[in-house]
Amino acid sequence: MIVESFSRRVLAALRIVDGVTGQPVLSALSVSGSGTTWVRNRRGYYVLVDAVGLESHQTVLLEPPTDPTLGSITLVAYVVDPSGVYLSRKQSITLPRDPDPTHTGDSQSLFQPIKSRLYPSPTAPVSSAWAVIRATIVREGSDEKLGGALIRVLRATDGEVLARGLSDARGEALVAVPGIPVTTWESSPGPVMGTEVEVQVEVVVDPLAEIMPNPDELEDNRVSLSSSQVVVKLASGRTVVRRLTVAIP
Repeated sequence: MIVESFSRRVLAALRIVDGVTGQPVLSALSVSGSGTTWVRNRRGYYVLVDAVGLESHQTVLLEPPTDPTLGSITLVAYVVDPSGVYLSRKQSITLPRDPDPTHTGDSQSLFQPIKSRLYPSPTAPVSSAWAVIRATIVREGSDEKLGGALIRVLRATDGEVLARGLSDARGEALVAVPGIPVTTWESSPGPVMGTEVEVQVEVVVDPLAEIMPNPDELEDNRVSLSSSQVVVKLASGRTVVRRLTVAIP
């Protein structure tokens, strides 16, 4: 009998979740990136095992290399759902990640998977209990459809983000909003019950971005990007259809 020992250092891992429910996406996805090799493990994580610039990390196992320095390399991964239930997205990853086992609780730790949220395509199934927004995103003053737009739904009373979504290459978007109660207490005098929740729907567009978006970057940079807002009333089980325009200089 021949016993072989095989050791391999991993560089990072993606934990891909549903952008509506936060639950892991269990269907097979495609994760790729220039100069990278990804492997799906038994837990459903997508593990980065090779990346250009980090070749030395594959040969030195007991003492991780100090060059390049932690977080000095940024690579882009492309996450694609072949079934079309979820929209494709880009995910930025900074490498090397911190290999110190005493830092496992830190967000940049090698032992912490990177959460990547996938948002539903316009053809994705929805729960009958969700409030749903079906939107067409267009450039103000024209019929130009805007793909890769980020849609955020914020509760009007306190600004809490209730849901997010993306528009596809045709400018069409499905934003599912779970957790809208069937009845709510209204602010009017007396014990008045309501069935609607007022929200602000915000659209963020980067005119220079490619169609495959990075929703995290759109969110982080939204103050400096083109955007628009509209007030909408949502209710559990109701679908709202809107044409949302964004002024782009």
